This record gives sequence, C-alpha cells and structure tokens, in this order.
Amino acid sequence: MGVTDYSVAPAGHNAETGGQIQSHIFQVKDPVTGKQNKFYVLTDETTSDAHLEDMVSHAVDKWLTEVRAESHKPPPTPEQRKEIGHILNDIRLYRARREQSSNGLAYYSGINGGENDRGIAGK
Repeated sequence: MGVTDYSVAPAGHNAETGGQIQSHIFQVKDPVTGKQNKFYVLTDETTSDAHLEDMVSHAVDKWLTEVRAESHKPPPTPEQRKEIGHILNDIRLYRARREQSSNGLAYYSGINGGENDRGIAGK
C-alpha cells in the first residue's frame, strides 16, 4: 500500500483564533483489492506533524479493514442459499398477493387461515 498522491490546500480560517486551516489530501491505493480512496484531513497551525500522521494512519487502517472485509466475504453455504431462496420466494408470493388485493395492503390471513374480521379469506 502506498500514497499515490499528496497535496495541501487552504481550507479556510478558524473562527476562534483566526488562523488558517489547511486541507491535507492523500490518495491511497490498496494493492490487495486494487481499490483507491481519497482522505481529507483538516489541520491548523497548532496541529503537529506527528498528530497529522496519526490521524492519517488511523483513517487508512480503518478503510483498509473495511475494504478487505468486504472483498473477502465467503460465499453462502448450501443451507444459507436455501434460506435465501425461501425468503425470496416469500417476497415474491406476498408481492403477488398485494397486487391482487383491492386495497393494496398485505394479504391478511386471520387466525388459522380463516376469514378475519374484515371478511378477507386466508390461505
């Protein structure tokens, strides 16, 4: 991993002290995933170089952890695939029932699949 671009730009003035605020812009590329990200760190004249380095390293480490966790997600197991399939099937069934409903609401089955108090029959 390395910094592919670095620049400093004025970002404004501190309202309390009147000092200048600078924006440090780092572009970082992860060699494992190939993804890039830009980091903006705001500093004023009281911020030391060591504190700036700590802020940047914390932001980069957090980003690397999130990006690598997303890219190395294991594929679902056969049991998980079956559960996902059941959920998608239920969604498809309820969508079809809503489309058939006159009021556009979910299909109400009532107790034991019988009619509920609104006169709508169950399964």
